Parts: sequence; C-alpha cells; structure tokens
Amino acid sequence: MIMKKSILFLYLGSSLTALSANDVYQTPNTGTVYSFADLAKIEDSGVTQLDDNTFSLSKDIDILDQDGLVLDNNATLRMGADILVRMYGGNNNFAPADTATIMPTEEGIKPKGIHFLDTSVPQTVKHVRFEGAGLRLGAPAGVTVESCSFIEHNTRIGNYAIGFVASSINNAVRNCYFYRTHLSAIGAGSNLAAGVVIEDNVFEDCSTDNRNYPVINETPAADNGAIIIRRNTIYGGKRTLPGAISVSNMLSMIGNHRIEIEDNYMDNSRYGINILGNYMNVKIKGNEIINCHYETNAMNGGSGITVNSTSDSNPTSVYVEGNTIDGCLWGATIIGKTRANFGNNADASSSDYNPGGNVFANNGNCGKAPAGAENAWDPAIPYDLYNNTALTIYAQGNTWGGADQSAEEIEKRIYHKADNSALGEVVYLPAGGVAGITEIETPDFSISVSGAGRFSVNGVDATTPVVVYDLSGIRLFNGTAGQEITTSHRGAAIVTVVGKSVRILL
Repeated sequence: MIMKKSILFLYLGSSLTALSANDVYQTPNTGTVYSFADLAKIEDSGVTQLDDNTFSLSKDIDILDQDGLVLDNNATLRMGADILVRMYGGNNNFAPADTATIMPTEEGIKPKGIHFLDTSVPQTVKHVRFEGAGLRLGAPAGVTVESCSFIEHNTRIGNYAIGFVASSINNAVRNCYFYRTHLSAIGAGSNLAAGVVIEDNVFEDCSTDNRNYPVINETPAADNGAIIIRRNTIYGGKRTLPGAISVSNMLSMIGNHRIEIEDNYMDNSRYGINILGNYMNVKIKGNEIINCHYETNAMNGGSGITVNSTSDSNPTSVYVEGNTIDGCLWGATIIGKTRANFGNNADASSSDYNPGGNVFANNGNCGKAPAGAENAWDPAIPYDLYNNTALTIYAQGNTWGGADQSAEEIEKRIYHKADNSALGEVVYLPAGGVAGITEIETPDFSISVSGAGRFSVNGVDATTPVVVYDLSGIRLFNGTAGQEITTSHRGAAIVTVVGKSVRILL
C-alpha cells in the first residue's frame, strides 16, 4: 500500500522546492487498465472531462502495480499546479498513434508531469508533447522516449525534463525535441547507474536559467549499459554557465563505465564535452564543437573537450578521433591522471591505433575578459591542446589551427612539456592535412600519388635521393627520384627528399 506523506521542509538559508501537498487518488489495484475518460467517471479521482478528448487533473494520481493507464490518441491533459501522475506497474500505454499533449491548466501554472517507477516491464513514451511538465524515469526495466517534445520544462518534477531517478537498463531517448528547458534537458542522479542511448534529438536554447546545468548531464552506468550520445544537435543559447554535454562519475562508482559520444553537433555553449571522474572508458568521435567561448574567465572553463581524472589506479581513458573544435577558449584540456589518445598512427594493427583526424581552428583566450568584452575568447593567444597531466599524449594525424602544419606553428598552439617541464609531452608529428599529403616541413618538391602503392616525386633532379618510411620508422624504399616508386605498403608513409618530409597516404 502506498501511503501519502506530508513532509515539512526547513528553509536553512536556501530556497528549496517543496513537494506539493496535493490530494492523491489511488487506483484500487484490481488489474484494471484505465483511460483518462474512465478516471473522469470516478468520483473524487480529480479528473474532469472538459470535452471529447480534453481532461483536467486536480489531484495526483497513483496507478498501482496491478493496474494500468492509457493515454489516448489526440488526448490533452491539463494538469494543475504540482500535479504528478505516478505509474507503479507495467500495464501502461503512453504511445498514442499520432499525438497527445500534457500541459498546464492555464498560463502561469506549473505542473510536475509523469513518473514511471518500480516497473519490471519496459515502458514506451511516444508522440507526446510536454509543455512545462516533465518525465521522471525510475523503471528498472527501462523506458524508451521517442518522437516527443519538451517545451519550456519548469523543473517542478526535478532539474531535468527527462530525469533518471533509479538505476535501470535499456533506456533510450531518440528523435525528440527540447526547447528552452529551464535547466538540463536530460540527466541522471550522481548515485544512479542508468544505461541510456541518447540519439537523433534536437536541443534548442536549453538551460535558460543560466546555471551550471549542461544540456545533457549524465552519470556512467557500468553493468547497466553504456552511455551513448550520438547524432544529436545542440543549439546553445550563448550563455555563460551551461555547457552542452557532461558525463561525470562524481561519486567514483566502481565499474567498467563505457561512454560513447559520437557525431553530435553543438554550438554556442559554455563548453562542448566535459568528462569528469574515474573508471571511465570514453570514445569521442566525429563531433562538431563550435563557438564554446562564452565564459568570461578561461580558468573556469570554455573547452571544446575537457577530461579530468584523478586516480592513479583507475584513471579514465579517452579516445578522441575526427572531431572539429572551432572557436573555443581552449580546444581540448586533459587534466590530472587522464590517459588520452588524440591520434597514434604508427601501427594500424596496434590496439591503441588512432588515425587522429581532429581539426582545431580559432581556439584561444586571454585569461579574463577585458573591460567591455563579453568573454575571454582571443584566437590570437592560441590553445588547441593543453596537456595538464604528467603523461605523454599522442596527437598525431590532426590538423592544427596555425598558418601551416609545421612544428613551429603547431608548438604555438599546444601547451605541454616544452612549456612546463612538470607536464607530459604531446607527440603531434606527423600532423594531418588535406588530400592525403601533409607537409611536415615546407618542401621544394611535389608528389603525385597514382594508387596501388605507387607515386612519383616531381620538381627535383632525377638523381635526387628519396627515402620512404612507414609511420613506425621501417624503411620502405631507398633510391632516387628518377623513377616511379612502388611499394607494397598501404596506408600512411613518410617521404623524405633532401632532408625535408611529407606524409602521404598510399
């Protein structure tokens, strides 16, 4: 039996959101599946039918575990202040064929929304428009939220428009639209392991309260599944505090936490991707991170990618490939004990092989915003990669934000052992480039790649010595330029002519 409790909150110098003191209607737990039209026929249910498919709710509703609830197609629920519908069982259908709307009874009213909890059967929420109201997911068997919209979530149900409030498996949020949520759009408690796939969603101007609540704010889930965030579009609101994506193991929950953040677009946020804590294995691949430069003090943030791990024995490792980071205060910052791989292309058969392919442009800052400036962004003081660890970071095969890809230009944009002997080195050569040929030093020759391991060196005398190496340093060819050069090697190689080198792709 679920009992209604009144809880008295003491306000100790801070403003807390009290639980509502609404009356509660509980279903009798007899195995009945109700529609809102059915509930409207029950005296004292708190449900009133306003027209054919519109209902007002003036009481909280508890659907007990043997009962169920159906949200009919084209239904509109008008919920009163702090009204909450809780579903304890699995006999529910919140997936109308076309649409349904959950909204306040009138302008200025702030309902809570819908809460799934204690269900052993996977649940689906589909084609529902939430206006102000939110969705709490506490179902251990998981909930799929698909093709829904969340408009101006009001935080009465919690800080997240979709909030995970219990450990669970097999959750998914896909093809949804989030607009001007007051705080985060999606998130989980720091002590919960709720595996989830967040994919193909659009987030527009979320976290409007301008607090430190990123648009997506997740916690790793260990054996309850990976945190997968992919193919989402996040349009930031140019605010000074909210970031785009954060995954934090704040309580150092033990486990093999797998995080995948791939093929997302994010712009105009305080930061792009933030990874904080230990025990995590993270892949960050194919993301576009644009204009994360609205922080006024660069010491407080503003990175395209930040990874911070403090454990010697269980550090977080991060694999970073094929991302574009453009217009941020810092391109990427790696902190503490983090093991980072931004590109290690020496051996394609190696377990730590990474072709790199990250592109950095227009990243930099002046520390604190000068008088009259809105932020600290200053690409004239460039920072593409800041290695704030004592460990070596491989960052080969990337394109850096300088005038060219020479060592001299790249060094201007990387902060590492060469700048502070207490820090680890960044190994950045060979750098990346365009069309399969990357200049390591400005050459006096050109190369024509004809395929199948064949190429020729042009612009030098036929007797000029040419040496070719693979990226592990094994010599593939030693001869002269007066012939077409053929090797059995496939992949990247270094061609050295008269002491100058280029990287080619065979």
